[in-house]
Amino acid sequence: MVLANQLKITKQADSTILYDASLIAKPTLQLFDSDYHINSDNQQNNSTLRASMAAPKTGIGRAQVIYFDHENLKMVLKHYYRGGLMASIFKDKYLGFDVEKTRAFKELRLLAKMQQLGLPVPEAIAAHVEKHLFFYRADLITREIENAQTLADVLMKHTVDTDIWNKIGVCIKSFHQYNVYHSDLNARNILLVGGLQEPDNVYLIDFDNSYFRSDAESWKLANLERLKRSLLKFKKNVDGFIFSDTNWSALLDGYK
Repeated sequence: MVLANQLKITKQADSTILYDASLIAKPTLQLFDSDYHINSDNQQNNSTLRASMAAPKTGIGRAQVIYFDHENLKMVLKHYYRGGLMASIFKDKYLGFDVEKTRAFKELRLLAKMQQLGLPVPEAIAAHVEKHLFFYRADLITREIENAQTLADVLMKHTVDTDIWNKIGVCIKSFHQYNVYHSDLNARNILLVGGLQEPDNVYLIDFDNSYFRSDAESWKLANLERLKRSLLKFKKNVDGFIFSDTNWSALLDGYK
């Protein structure tokens, strides 16, 4: 559990780092360098590469992450990239002047609050913002959720039984009960942890641009519909993707 006084800030050159001091000693800029993790043969600071980039296999979603070990923790490094029409022009540049309003800082603080509430999310470790005159670049490090697969990846190969769909519904409901709005609730941002027959837990990931909002059934229903559209899109575009109306009904039963 992250306490407010465990989150600390350090500044190095043009960069500002917000981190959980209970999980990591004072971080260096090298920790946020993806090239370092990929290419270095002799990694320093007890950090070793475990896996290279894990990019979405179907082209749905744009996040690319690096998995690595550091200070006896398995970590995930995410660099923030733009989407849509702006991506080809600005790629990873965002307009902003206040580091507290950057995507990385907001996502880390949101994760920390959700951890305090006991919601199933990755542990927030550190956020990095590299500030320039009118724009910034950003990164986020979280603790890896081990033995996990995305719901999308599972449905490409396996039938998911009713109990698991119920658990997914229960998981989403737990976030909505605390009025957490996930801005990109899709099949790649739901993790099934443990065995497929009886997963130990269901997690939500990737809370970029997500936030707490006022209690209202309208946005919660819209959030669920977003997930359904994601599942239907996968079914349309991916051969063998297993999803049916019965599955969706089971999810809604768990959500109730």
